Amino acid sequence: MTDLNAPRTAWRLAALLLLLVSVAGPAAAWDLAADPPRRDFEAFHRRLSGDVYHYPRHGAAPLGLTGFDVYADASVDRGFDEEPFYGTVVSGDLPGGLLSFARVGARKGLPGGVDIGAAYGRALGGDLKLVSADLQWAMIKGGTLSPALSLRLTGSRTVDADRFELDQYGAELLLSKGFAVLTPYIGGGVIYSDARLERELLPALEDDHTQSIFYAGLTLNLLLPKITVEVEKAEEIQGAVRVAFGF
Repeated sequence: MTDLNAPRTAWRLAALLLLLVSVAGPAAAWDLAADPPRRDFEAFHRRLSGDVYHYPRHGAAPLGLTGFDVYADASVDRGFDEEPFYGTVVSGDLPGGLLSFARVGARKGLPGGVDIGAAYGRALGGDLKLVSADLQWAMIKGGTLSPALSLRLTGSRTVDADRFELDQYGAELLLSKGFAVLTPYIGGGVIYSDARLERELLPALEDDHTQSIFYAGLTLNLLLPKITVEVEKAEEIQGAVRVAFGF
């Protein structure tokens, strides 16, 4: 039997995530150092780019022409402050010693098995803010017995950037299969990331790279809320949770 308190709990979690996104700042607990070593900046960029990437956190089946989702989610990298670059690139303390990135966004179904989406996110306790967009096409829409398979394209860019700018583009394949109220899914792809850090007296530090990403997740569909837990692997492994509402 479905827990009658689950929708209320989901709404509270979504409200909390929305609040975190809106108030995580403006007084940042951490920022980037004025002049970090180039090698450390490059290592920082590689770790950060995988953490803040615009992962799907949903299955491959299309929403359909009348379908939509609105959501709030957050990811956590527990070991970010243990990296050698942390002391030279990051100034200040991460909240709780964790690098966490929260997003709010929406997705809309279109004809032909196509979904589009947009999102806004920020690093909790920091000034890094990203706008993201995604386009997903279901090559196989899936059904009672067959899985769904989709191609997903993403793009993200910093907004209100002070000294640090980040641009990202990704391409993935996403596979899922629904079972009653549960939908497990897996996926992977590549992301291209370009970072730039302005310095006062020296030329800007720049770094770009391409890396592979992999992820697996499980969505619990409680009719009104959809609760997703996802494990993500880029440079390191992190966890994420999403609460979504829609049809």
